[in-house]
Amino acid sequence: MEIISIPVITIICYLLGEFFKLIILRKKKRYKYIPIIVGGIGGVLGLMIYFISPELLLNITNPFVAIAIGIISGLASTGGNELVKQILKKEEEKK
Repeated sequence: MEIISIPVITIICYLLGEFFKLIILRKKKRYKYIPIIVGGIGGVLGLMIYFISPELLLNITNPFVAIAIGIISGLASTGGNELVKQILKKEEEKK
């Protein structure tokens, strides 16, 4: 149960990044800000989870570690997005 919050942070950040891409950041020039946005959101989520129930974040005792875990989880959502794009790109090239 304690490790489930990290993938949840990543999924929430991924979905919010896609939301920003579709709704708010319609110009492709602004896409470079998405990693900063999802990293910040991840840090905030990590801190919120720490204050609500710290045992969900691997039972840590320091809020700075919670923020770091959140930021890394948020940035992992950007990597997941790139992974999906590369897989879909490879499948399109095969056709």
